[in-house]
Amino acid sequence: DDYDDDRKPSAKVGSSGPQSRAPDELPLILQPDISAQKEFQMPPLKLPYLRTSGRLKVANVKKYVLKMLKLETSPAAVEILCNGDPLGDELSLTFVQRTRWLRPTEDLLLQYRFGEEGLF
Repeated sequence: DDYDDDRKPSAKVGSSGPQSRAPDELPLILQPDISAQKEFQMPPLKLPYLRTSGRLKVANVKKYVLKMLKLETSPAAVEILCNGDPLGDELSLTFVQRTRWLRPTEDLLLQYRFGEEGLF
């Protein structure tokens, strides 16, 4: 039971130390796609390492990248890639990690770039 005698959540809820994480959390690295043509490239994030929910969708990652880079454009203008393959907006990070990521012992690495829509 995660409650003490006063029926408030006890201190152990959510963290048992610096290395603990929620069951659906996963480490994520976001980097610009430097192999893209120059007009499709985007600047790097100041903080490319994240720990986030595996339930997060690719569409949310696009919004995060735009917000962190302070770019006023539609998320549809951004492509997120795993191993060089563009990812659909509806995919969760857990799904991407399990089905697209080829190095299961390493943190999930995703790249971002402007897509065709980003040029207009």
